[in-house]
Amino acid sequence: MNDILISMVSVIKKEIEDHIGLDGVKKEIKKRKVDAIVMQRLIFIQSMFEHEDVQKASKVVGVAPSTGYEWLKRWNAEGINGLTPKYDGGKPSKLSKEDYKKLDKLFYETENLTTDLAHEIVKTNFNIDFSQRHIQRILKRLKYTYTKPYMIYAKIPEDAEDQLKKKLKK
Repeated sequence: MNDILISMVSVIKKEIEDHIGLDGVKKEIKKRKVDAIVMQRLIFIQSMFEHEDVQKASKVVGVAPSTGYEWLKRWNAEGINGLTPKYDGGKPSKLSKEDYKKLDKLFYETENLTTDLAHEIVKTNFNIDFSQRHIQRILKRLKYTYTKPYMIYAKIPEDAEDQLKKKLKK
């Protein structure tokens, strides 16, 4: 008869000092994100010096050759400054913070709010025709959630809960 040996592995939990907290760590990561992007692009440029081939250099850093050609073009035109990302946060919102507050109040006052109804509210009050998908994003941003609709019976007695409790006790 073969005996089976089971070995127990103990895991020692390491303590972590809370110097800046989780939120602080996340902020620091966000600050250094641009540095990481520039580092990837510098590695691409280094690979270009070594191989002189955009295809190979792009493969080294794991980007499409078209991206490599764009980085090379920016490096040749601007040097290291050309490797810094050139985005400024995207297109500005059509609704201001005050508009969102007004919209939230309008939504809150509306019974049985649906995305179609929300779309009509935005269209009539702000004269903006957002897509249904964007209306869903606005509702999510304002912390509205979907709930399952349920029927309310017209002939329900006022003491229905009491009647149910009595029946369950029997």
